[in-house]
Amino acid sequence: MASMVEMVEAHLLNVQREVQTLNERKTQIDQEIARLQEYLRDGSATLEEAKTPPATPVAETSPQTSLF
Repeated sequence: MASMVEMVEAHLLNVQREVQTLNERKTQIDQEIARLQEYLRDGSATLEEAKTPPATPVAETSPQTSLF
């Protein structure tokens, strides 16, 4: 049978591995959040451009001259 010290060491090693695994997942999640935030910003900008009516060019008016 394993001694108490060996069981505690094994348990702490498992906890250490789990912390490492969670940190790796956190990094992946943070990267995915950043990617989706950029996608959201770009999509929102594109949508706003589509909703804004195009600027209509102002027709230049020639001065009216009176011939008579």
